[in-house]
Amino acid sequence: MHSPATVASPIARGLFLALLSSASAAAQAPAAYWSTVDPSTASTLRSSVHAAIDDHLQIPYTSGATDTWNVLADACEDPTNSANVLDVYHNESNPKQTAGNTFYDREHTWPNSYGFPNEGADNYPYSDCHMLFPCDQSYNSSRGNAPYSSCASGCTERTTFVNAGLGGGSGVYPGNSNWNNGSTSSNVWETWIGRRGDVARAILYADVRFEGGNHGTTGFAEPNLIATDNVALIAASATGSNISVAYMGLLATLRAWHMQDPPDAWERRKNDRIAFYQANRNPFIDHPEWVECLWGAACPPGVDFCYGDGSGTACPCANTVVVGARTGCLNSLGVGGGLTGTGVASVSADTLVLQGFGMPNSSALYFQGTSAQSASSGAVFGDGLRCAAGSVIRLGTQTNASGVSQYPDVGDPSVSVRGANAAGDLRFYQVWYRNAAAFCSASTFNLTSGYRVVWGA
Repeated sequence: MHSPATVASPIARGLFLALLSSASAAAQAPAAYWSTVDPSTASTLRSSVHAAIDDHLQIPYTSGATDTWNVLADACEDPTNSANVLDVYHNESNPKQTAGNTFYDREHTWPNSYGFPNEGADNYPYSDCHMLFPCDQSYNSSRGNAPYSSCASGCTERTTFVNAGLGGGSGVYPGNSNWNNGSTSSNVWETWIGRRGDVARAILYADVRFEGGNHGTTGFAEPNLIATDNVALIAASATGSNISVAYMGLLATLRAWHMQDPPDAWERRKNDRIAFYQANRNPFIDHPEWVECLWGAACPPGVDFCYGDGSGTACPCANTVVVGARTGCLNSLGVGGGLTGTGVASVSADTLVLQGFGMPNSSALYFQGTSAQSASSGAVFGDGLRCAAGSVIRLGTQTNASGVSQYPDVGDPSVSVRGANAAGDLRFYQVWYRNAAAFCSASTFNLTSGYRVVWGA
């Protein structure tokens, strides 16, 4: 069961309130948006992610002002035709519309009949655009409130159009089609491969965003929405009234779909544009690895940050990586260097291993800082960005082989020992490495993205 949470996220809300003053919001998460997240355990990850995305700005479902029709028209734009939107199940490109049109309507991926059927100013999940998609009206009706699951036999095929390089074809299961065997809680709907990850992440977002309690600004009560594999609990959530606890699934299917269909550029843009209006983000689009921490108990020891993708400080020579790469600025190999971690960041049982990748076969200095440079945006340094700052400790110098290295390696002190860390310490890590001469600046070095760790006992 989720624990109620009513604490607003000042960092997240402050960043997005500032962004609302400009129609050219950044095309990725602001550098410090996830800076308060602690992935040490599933519990700390859940509570800290919830705090970052809680208390979003409500968009009216239907209104004479900006409403969910307008937001979805922007967020779900056809990348090949800016006058159109792509619908979630049919993958059809339709002209952008408002209420009363005959082209598409709005799909509640978490059916509003499961917990929040009565629209109103106090019903935040009803109009949460992270949970909504444009949808072919007949497909929306065919799905009804069927949970998401596989439908390999006794099912009707619902084909897709070819658009934006995806969809099309028929007659082969699963192909690029949707499949269903009815529209009630006792039936299932299998979303086509090109959008099944999108709908999965929408449901998982709802599970973490809505944990009961009250909205921190308006005080309105919010439901506790829980993803489950229990069909009976899902069916019992359809009471015809707004209720305090509701269920949707199937969770195992959603986890599998999340892995089968990772976030793409279209979904990342959708996340960005909804965040522009609503002032919160879907965490599982920005950080897909958090799904298995929350529902699979495979938690990473830290969080990467400070990318060379334009989300923070610009790279020095326009050597910017693509959004979603989650690495530092481009180097002489034509890629960015990145940093990740495995193991457990515990001072009493430290198995943390920092792993650098995407670097030339050169020397690589692993170092630790006590703060993030420029609020996690980084500062230009050599051919890249310095992300780890404050009191700096050199952990050790390694030699890259096939573009990778790690600290500690055989014979090296552990990170906690070399870094003199104590339980509760927040530390920032990065790798400085040699680059090819005259690649970018007069310097011959670059840096990976950063990696942030909260040390446990």
